[in-house]
Amino acid sequence: MGGRRGVVGPFTLIWHDADIARHAWDFTLDHGGKLTYFEEALQLLESRGVAVILR
Repeated sequence: MGGRRGVVGPFTLIWHDADIARHAWDFTLDHGGKLTYFEEALQLLESRGVAVILR
């Protein structure tokens, strides 16, 4: 990770108890997107070269 620059991949993130975050972030963002906040976060990580494993 790069501090101010945000996430710098490539690396693998193993997200334990991801179902808790999915439930807590089960809402859509105001910009009219159809993805939930959780799904948007996953997309952002993957676009930065992070392989995400949900557990």
